[in-house]
Amino acid sequence: IQQRQFNKASNSTYCIFMVNKPYAITCSVVAFYIPFLLMVLAYHRIYDARPHPQEPRPHPQEPRHHPQEPRHHAPDQHSSHRMKTETKAAKTLCIIMGCFCLCWAPFFVTNIVDPFINYTVPSKLWTAFLWLGYINSGLNPFLYAFLNKAFRRAFLIILCCGDERYRRPSILGQTVPCSTTTINGSTHVLR
Repeated sequence: IQQRQFNKASNSTYCIFMVNKPYAITCSVVAFYIPFLLMVLAYHRIYDARPHPQEPRPHPQEPRHHPQEPRHHAPDQHSSHRMKTETKAAKTLCIIMGCFCLCWAPFFVTNIVDPFINYTVPSKLWTAFLWLGYINSGLNPFLYAFLNKAFRRAFLIILCCGDERYRRPSILGQTVPCSTTTINGSTHVLR
């Protein structure tokens, strides 16, 4: 510890944040491992529900069929579109959460391991793992923009200072200049 605190180049000491074993475990479990476990369980349930979808319920207007009669269903466009939308949303979340886990896992594994190996992890490795986690925050806007058309359009509007090329065409034809107002803490666009 003394060797790590002493900076030989400048002949001065500097502060190092070192945690004890209980703190390292508690901090890492609460900040990373429990959320990671919850995400894995949630994805397991999502993908488990996809191979075993629930049987569609008949509408009240539909006549009831007897068990002996074969039921013929036309492909339901709405449920097909919904399934595609849900699949795309699940893929998007999976990629975003996967990047989060890949970027932060090295830091949180090292955070737990370092106190148990007598703080021998090199400081440059600590710094690299910490910055890998920080890079994840910088990646998120680009991941969302790449994976989500609505977010991409909003991102381009913000980056291009509201350029009309990226706005969705109006149903009414001409776009009317708009202003914003805040109502109960949420911003609304007024046309």
